[in-house]
Amino acid sequence: MAARGNKKFRKDKPTFSQIYREVEVSLPLDSVSNEDKKGKLYLVSTPIGDYSDITIRALKVLDESDYIICEDTKITSRLLRFFGIKKEMKILDEHNEAETAINYAGEIAAGKTAALVSDCGTPVFADPGLRLVRECINFGIPMEFVHGANSVISTIVVSGFDISRFYFYGFLSPKREIRVKEISGISGLDYPVILMDTPYRLITLLDDISDKIPEREIFLATNLSTDSEKFFRGRPEEIKSALKLHFGEEKPKAEFVLVIKQK
Repeated sequence: MAARGNKKFRKDKPTFSQIYREVEVSLPLDSVSNEDKKGKLYLVSTPIGDYSDITIRALKVLDESDYIICEDTKITSRLLRFFGIKKEMKILDEHNEAETAINYAGEIAAGKTAALVSDCGTPVFADPGLRLVRECINFGIPMEFVHGANSVISTIVVSGFDISRFYFYGFLSPKREIRVKEISGISGLDYPVILMDTPYRLITLLDDISDKIPEREIFLATNLSTDSEKFFRGRPEEIKSALKLHFGEEKPKAEFVLVIKQK
């Protein structure tokens, strides 16, 4: 989960073929040749904000796969249209993954090549797709990870905290009494803890952190790699004040990743 693509370079929108022609001579992309690609699942990272962050390899895989497995066809279709790629899309999300994963794995085992993407960022990482990966393992289907944007790595690199070791917790419970216990449990760790949540729970999360560890420094990254990207550092109450000053509303609608500094 991260900021939606903002298509920063739309003014000079290139087609996929234009981009690929410029690099196809020098870029080693044999791993996705027609001969090798049948019966494989590609896990493709897509931009978390700026569409120019996509890799040439990702574009080639998306263009040459038999179909693309995605969370939301509207979001993925915007990405594909931007790069001039026309491809069949199939949905796999948190609601249908249990039913569809086995079917998709069966199709791939029978010779299809599929690219799995999330709405943005790295698939499976705090996003649907784990069930499909496990089914592909069961079928003995080869898988290949196509590197790219990741909101967590982007956030911890610029946090300024010691990240020689860190703990990715991800989403806390939506229930406050459980969430507060979770915060208490992770507050004693000797390395930074990374949290994610939906935009509308940002202030609630900061409130709970402030209640349990009010003096702990945190780092907040919002709307990564978009025109509205913003970083906030400080104690929970300080960040709440900064958010209100910046967004001018009680509950800012911003995709975010939050890092709690080690004790």
